[in-house]
Amino acid sequence: MGDNDINNDVRLEILISTMHKTSLSFIEQMFPYQDLEKLYILVVNQTEKGKELVSGFKNVRVINSYEKGLSLSRNIALKNAIGDICLIADDDIEYLPNFDKIILNSFHESPMASIIRFKINTYSGRPYKVYPSASKRLISKKDILNTSSVEIALKREHIVKNKISFNTLFGLGSYFTSGEEYLFLKEVLKVNLKVYFENTPIVLHKFERSTSNTASDDFVKAQAAIYAHDYNKLSYLFLFKFIFFLLRKRLILIKDFKKKYQTGLSAIDEYQKLEHARL
Repeated sequence: MGDNDINNDVRLEILISTMHKTSLSFIEQMFPYQDLEKLYILVVNQTEKGKELVSGFKNVRVINSYEKGLSLSRNIALKNAIGDICLIADDDIEYLPNFDKIILNSFHESPMASIIRFKINTYSGRPYKVYPSASKRLISKKDILNTSSVEIALKREHIVKNKISFNTLFGLGSYFTSGEEYLFLKEVLKVNLKVYFENTPIVLHKFERSTSNTASDDFVKAQAAIYAHDYNKLSYLFLFKFIFFLLRKRLILIKDFKKKYQTGLSAIDEYQKLEHARL
């Protein structure tokens, strides 16, 4: 960690997960409209010994981690954050003008919110995904299914106090490459914290998403593991319904049905073994 001592009066802190960085130049590309000296940033850089990232800026703290996995990186950031409100961030996005004011105003207007989910815009103007239409709306379990990490701003104290973290079996660089946002928000709702949606974009992202191909083996594996997490023995039925959905939507061919189902079955078995080893 850098030797950057800053005061504890930090209203908003941006938690950036990145890999193999040796320079902070990427931050300038993320915040083209902001005065960087007025932002508080925590960077978790997953790297190798001898290739550490160093910050010479008082308002930019750096933690170099020698372990891999996006969820692990998010957890390190949450554990070491100091902001009242924390914004989860990646290194391949560009923040819109006044994003920080939008976030702070939203929490001011919704004081009961522990988490507020915002929108992503794309560089091309093409909708990134289908969002709810109404702001200030409480989010249910159904609404959290397609949440992206970089849409999430949270009250740090509420998350830390309830010992909520990202499941390290899920997320890029782990056993199952997606689903970590859903499981994180599910834990938030489980302890009756309030999650709101704000129909306002704060960030630009390229349209393509790492988890956009719902028929890929990686996505099928992650979905099957989530079913195992949520439904235990009923996971096999939910997996069958999901593969049938892919067939019905013509995302797979009928000759692929058995192979995709077996891919999901293997993932359920792997998840159960990994979860048992963690207990």
